[in-house]
Amino acid sequence: MKKIIATIMLLTLSLSAKAQTSSLKVNPSGIAGSAGAGIVLFDIASPTNNFRIDQGIYGAISGEKGLGALNLWLTLSLSYLQTQGLATYDYTTLAAANYTGTDVPFTTQLFQGGLGIKFKLLNGWFRPYIEGGGLAGYFQMTYSDMATKVSGPGSDAKAKDALLDFGYYYEGGLEITFSGTFGLRVAARFTDNKSKPFETLANQVIDYKTEIYYLSLLKQF
Repeated sequence: MKKIIATIMLLTLSLSAKAQTSSLKVNPSGIAGSAGAGIVLFDIASPTNNFRIDQGIYGAISGEKGLGALNLWLTLSLSYLQTQGLATYDYTTLAAANYTGTDVPFTTQLFQGGLGIKFKLLNGWFRPYIEGGGLAGYFQMTYSDMATKVSGPGSDAKAKDALLDFGYYYEGGLEITFSGTFGLRVAARFTDNKSKPFETLANQVIDYKTEIYYLSLLKQF
């Protein structure tokens, strides 16, 4: 997958260079937007010790702008993922007080921004496409049942933990236009992400992959 991202980056730089030499013109026809929802499946590589994330929900808005050549589009997406899970809780305060618990339930809210390049195989009302790019996110875990699930020397256990995470994605799908301005997109997106170390997980990172299947409404502005 690293080769895919490297290829996308080289392609983006090449297109930028061509634009500067006026051999490539940005399409002035406007921005195409979309809003959609679907499901997300998680595959956890780390932590390996008693950590589980369930199937969740996915919502996203995105915009894209034609680059004027080779059926390429620059895309920007903002997405929201929510799910629940269970974790082995292990948090140590600055005063060295340690709080632990097993099977502690939590809710995850993940906000992600993506920047990528899309290639549409065909023009017209029926448009298969492939896409890839980078991701930056804000991963928030909110624990529940702390009083019964977590034990420690006091009341300083941390109920919420939030950090940045980064990764990349690739996507394939089909766009169908019903009129000059409206259409539908059916797509599958696959991501590979890694967070910063979480204090409530004994300073372990969350290293995970996702499979996202979603449907979007398209609008040409």
